[in-house]
Amino acid sequence: MIHESSAALASARAQRVLLGLHRAVEFRELWTALQRVFETLVPHDTLVMSVNYVDWRREATTRRLTSDHSRVVDDAEAAKLIVGEGRNFFQPFLERNPGIPCYRHSEIMPDQPDRIPETRFYQRYMIPLGWRYSAHVLFWRDGEVETSFALRRRPDQGDFTAAEMDTLRVLHPQIAVAFERVRIFEGERRRRRLLESFYRPNPEAVLFLDWDLSLLYASQEGLVLCAAWNLGPERARLFSEGAVFAVPAEVQTACAALKPGWEGQAATGQEEAPPPLTATVVADRAGYGANVTLRREGGGALSKPLFIVRLRGPDRAGAPASIASNSEHDRRRGELTPAERALADLVCTGLSNKEIASRLKRSEGSVKVQLSGVFQKLRVNSRAKLMVALRG
Repeated sequence: MIHESSAALASARAQRVLLGLHRAVEFRELWTALQRVFETLVPHDTLVMSVNYVDWRREATTRRLTSDHSRVVDDAEAAKLIVGEGRNFFQPFLERNPGIPCYRHSEIMPDQPDRIPETRFYQRYMIPLGWRYSAHVLFWRDGEVETSFALRRRPDQGDFTAAEMDTLRVLHPQIAVAFERVRIFEGERRRRRLLESFYRPNPEAVLFLDWDLSLLYASQEGLVLCAAWNLGPERARLFSEGAVFAVPAEVQTACAALKPGWEGQAATGQEEAPPPLTATVVADRAGYGANVTLRREGGGALSKPLFIVRLRGPDRAGAPASIASNSEHDRRRGELTPAERALADLVCTGLSNKEIASRLKRSEGSVKVQLSGVFQKLRVNSRAKLMVALRG
C-alpha cells in the first residue's frame, strides 16, 4: 500500500537521505544524494542512471552513470547490448504505458514471469552479469523518457516487492523536484557562460536554440537578420523584429539533420560529450545563410545539447560586421570552443600572452598551452595567420 511506503519514508534515516536530495543544486551533489536514497530505501546490486535521452527508443542518452557501490560498472559494451536486445523486450511495454513512473521486469510478462530468463535480453545481457530482477524509475517530458534509473538484483536478492515499488512511486515526485531545481540552476549558468563567451565589441548575429529548437537567446543582430531572412528586407522593416521572430525554415531543417548524428554518438554509452557537429545553411533568399553547431555547452548533465546558429546576410552599407562576415571565417570560428574563441579574439586585438593572461585572470603558461591548441585546431602556426583565418 502507498501509505506503508510513506511511513517508511518518514523514518529518521530516510529523512536524512531525502534532506540531502533536496539540498543539491549541482549535478554531482544530486547524483551522490540519489545514490544514498536508493541504497537506503530500495536495496539493489547495481544502479545505473541514464541522463538526457536524445532518443529513448534507441537507448541513446547523453550520459550513463553507475553508482559508486554497484557490483557491475555499466560500460559502452553493456549499452550496445541494451540497444541491440533490450528494445524488443521492454520497449513495447513502455509504448503501451506512456508516462509510467516505475515498473519492474516481471510486469512486462505478468502471465509468464518464469519465461523472462529465456528472452534474448536476459540471455545476452542480464544473466551474464549475474542479474535476475530489475526495476526502473522513469522521468518523462513531452511524451518521451528524459532520464531513467535501472536497479538490478541478483537471483538471491529476490524480485522487487510491491511495497518497494510503492516506495519508488512515492519517491518519484521528490526526485522530479530535485531534477527541476538542478536543471534551472544549470540553465542559468549555461546562459551566463554562453553570453560571456562571445566577443561583445564585435556584435554577432547569433541564436542559441535548445534540443527542441526553442529559442534560448537571440542577439539583436540575430533578430534583425531572421526577420529579413523570413520576410524580406523591405517587409521586415514594417515590424518589430522580436514580434515576428521565427527560426528560418532552412535553419530548422539543418538542425534536424544534425540530430541523428548526435544520437548515434550518444548511443555508444560513453560518458564524455560527443564532439560538436556542424552544418552550413544556404537560404533560398539570395545572400542569406548560417553556420550551425550542435554541441553540449559546459558541464551541465541535465542540459541537453544545444544549437549555436551564426547567421549572415547580404553585404550592405551599415550592416553589422557579423552580418557581412565571410562564411569561411565563420566556419573556422565554429571549430573553436567558446573559451578558445574568447582567447583567439583577444589575440586578434593585438594583446600579448601576458596581457591576455591578466585579462582572463589566468597564468601565462595556461594561455600559451590553450593558444597552441587553437593553432593546431585551425592549422595555423602564427598569430598573424590566426588573424587571417578568423578575420581576413
